[in-house]
Amino acid sequence: MIPKELVDSCHKLVNAGVKELDMPIGIVSHIYNGLYEIIAINSEMGAFIHGAVFPLEQTYCRDVFHTDKTIAITEIGNVAGLQLHPLYVSIPLEAYISAPIHHDDEVWGTINFTSTTLHQPFAKADIQRVEQYAKQISEFVEKVGVISRAPWDV
Repeated sequence: MIPKELVDSCHKLVNAGVKELDMPIGIVSHIYNGLYEIIAINSEMGAFIHGAVFPLEQTYCRDVFHTDKTIAITEIGNVAGLQLHPLYVSIPLEAYISAPIHHDDEVWGTINFTSTTLHQPFAKADIQRVEQYAKQISEFVEKVGVISRAPWDV
């Protein structure tokens, strides 16, 4: 089980990011065994809820996970190949910014902010802000001693 202290800390960062980045959806995920679990969310959409689990390959965060790099896209519909992404097909989210959360030099999860509308290009300060959030969450994960969750713990 993800400790309440970690979830509460993630909620504070997600809520701040939604306001600061002017993006209506903010999510902190934990990724394990090819699964993407939402552990904190601020969303005006009912499509995503706390505790929901999805196959990683059906999320935009798969690329953040596999590359271990921050990704910032303001017009997903104009990026070759992404119009066919399983998430874009079901919910056409247009703007996306995400950074990896680390634990023990591995990607433990992501923090991301998305919007169904186009967004102005992300400034360097926006990218740094999201990376700072990810770093803070990495420190929270270390502090509470969470490593990973197996599917049977969900």
